[in-house]
Amino acid sequence: MPNLKGLQALAQLLPDNQLNKDIPETNGSPDTDPEEIPMMYRAQIHGRCSLHYAGKKNQDLDVWLEEWTNSELQQSPRYQHQEPEIGWNGNVYRIKVEFPWRLFSNCGQDSIARPVIGKNGIPFIPGSSVKGLFRRICDDAQLTKYCGDKQDLNPSSVGFRFHGAYPIGDWCDRIGDVVHPQQPRQVEHASGGSAFALISLYKPQMIFEFSASKHNQVDWEEVRKLLQSALKQGIGGKTSTGYGMGGHEPEETSAYPSSVRMVRLTGVGMKSTLRTSEAEFRPNLFKATLRSHTRRLLGGVCSDKDLVNTEVARLFGGPDGPGTVQIVWQEENNTTDQNSHYEISGILRLCDNSPNHGSTDDVVFIYRVLQFAYTMGGFGKSWRRVWHRKFYADYKKLNQFDIGCHWESKHIPSAQSPEGLTTSLNDLVQNCQDVIRATNRAASWAESWHPRRVAVFSGLTSSSAAIRLFHYETFKKTIAIGGREPHSNNLNVSSVWHRMLPVSKNQYLEIVTIFYGNLNVWKHRQEGNQLAAFIQSLESNGLQLTWGTSPSHLS
Repeated sequence: MPNLKGLQALAQLLPDNQLNKDIPETNGSPDTDPEEIPMMYRAQIHGRCSLHYAGKKNQDLDVWLEEWTNSELQQSPRYQHQEPEIGWNGNVYRIKVEFPWRLFSNCGQDSIARPVIGKNGIPFIPGSSVKGLFRRICDDAQLTKYCGDKQDLNPSSVGFRFHGAYPIGDWCDRIGDVVHPQQPRQVEHASGGSAFALISLYKPQMIFEFSASKHNQVDWEEVRKLLQSALKQGIGGKTSTGYGMGGHEPEETSAYPSSVRMVRLTGVGMKSTLRTSEAEFRPNLFKATLRSHTRRLLGGVCSDKDLVNTEVARLFGGPDGPGTVQIVWQEENNTTDQNSHYEISGILRLCDNSPNHGSTDDVVFIYRVLQFAYTMGGFGKSWRRVWHRKFYADYKKLNQFDIGCHWESKHIPSAQSPEGLTTSLNDLVQNCQDVIRATNRAASWAESWHPRRVAVFSGLTSSSAAIRLFHYETFKKTIAIGGREPHSNNLNVSSVWHRMLPVSKNQYLEIVTIFYGNLNVWKHRQEGNQLAAFIQSLESNGLQLTWGTSPSHLS
């Protein structure tokens, strides 16, 4: 309640003309047109400004980017930092770091994930984030010297300061990034799956700055080496999917965390497309593939979906924290950087990210999942199909869009025959049962890996026997095979995988995997159910049932 006596006493002290101020009249109409207000200052609600969704029709996001960078979309920003003097200049010590892919840092504001924005709109990484990197790798003496004590109660003994990091040059190239959750769609064949926008720096050159009030007591070469060590673990967010990894000084090689397992891979396939229609090979595809396959495999031996999802989050990370396994792609060669498809080679690293960094059981299991992914399909966009340019000569003459992918590796043990594939898949199922400690009952997902829901056909060949089946008119218009409803542009997930697994020179183990947990998608509008007909066609082309149960009687 108001203090009435206090208000009365105050009124007696004030002149009458201060108690009876007239409120000036207004015309009731603001001078500013609401549409002239910049997007950054509008309410983040539908109809005012919506930055969250990454669809190409999101004009709010386009305008926001243009206003922010003070330029036309995807052109050089108006404000840029030029490269400063590197090293110690008497006041500040600078280190230049290059990143081989994207760098993401979230300010925690707005409805779009974006970095902290500094003077003139140029993004930067706060000094507190860089200090956090040092805290991860400093010993006790270094911690006291550069960061203060462990409790962060006392300052650095040399007055050390972390000024943060900022990009130099054109920092807005491809900054419009996309997050597109695919697991429910890929594993469960669920509808939906919106793409969300975020802002990340593409292959940036960053300047890290430091200073100290007692700079004569600082070994700046030690500071440089500490930063090199810290960057091995990555900087910023989404490091488990490759963001902020591999940072290095221009004269040094990319630095990565130590690996429990590492394999060299060579691949060709279709690049992902950004919302600006630019094509990009995205290393986060490896974690996405392995995470989805882990759900399929564990969902094939455990009907408790919550338990499966909890185990997958423990391995790969989730809302409660990072996973126990870190997946890092180290690119070695990319010969088609400007094209819509990639021809790439590199090293895939599986790193122990568990709290004690001593238990490698999880990494060993994910390595088995990696063998499964390599054997049964591939990685990246259109991984369910073989690379048509290589295995379907007639398709080249049609001059159609690219389909599929093809990966090879001399470092991943894989089946050499149908019998070897049977043994490998049986061993993997047993391995999954040991991991999740469950009986062989499947979750009701479209692609749960259970022998009563999956049939694998295979055969040794020098050329694909089955690839033409996917282009037969009837099969192509069956949702389970073609992935598209007849007379519709709606693209569904195919229930068939096709792989040409390299066995020796000019010889392959051709593998076709069929999921039949949902029989409705096998129905052709005019020709009826195509499940039995497709299997008969596979057998007629020399492929034999290798694992699972033939579903012919169900059709």
